[in-house]
Amino acid sequence: MSHEYTAEDITWATRRLDIAMSRLMVALSREVGISVPEMLALEYLDVDGSVGPSELARRLQMTSGAMTALVDRLEQSGHVVRERHPADRRRVLVTRTQKADEDLTAEIAPMALEILELAEGLDDAERQAVGRFFDGFIAIIESTAAEACAR
Repeated sequence: MSHEYTAEDITWATRRLDIAMSRLMVALSREVGISVPEMLALEYLDVDGSVGPSELARRLQMTSGAMTALVDRLEQSGHVVRERHPADRRRVLVTRTQKADEDLTAEIAPMALEILELAEGLDDAERQAVGRFFDGFIAIIESTAAEACAR
């Protein structure tokens, strides 16, 4: 027998997801041996590719000095490198290393496989509904974060 989800159930499920993702971020950062802000920086670099330290600082809501220290630590741990921007040699880009990819893949690969199997268990209509829901959910979170950053 399947559970009939109300809109309120789904709203509370998003809160539980937020808490679970926060716990996961803490656990993964501990496993890899870096701080949560360092893990978040690596996540941004994974999604967006190489970015400048000032852009990374803006996304993580950090000062440039704090970002410099964070990038220094990630560089010392072998998770990022600083490289000159190919079009503007005065600028620096921060890039994830293969070590970062390997460390994080080792930690999340089993979970990613379980999520894939869960998604494969949905029929096409269910996958489309879940996909639309997540697109809207992410847009709400990003909009709320952008508003909070602007204050």
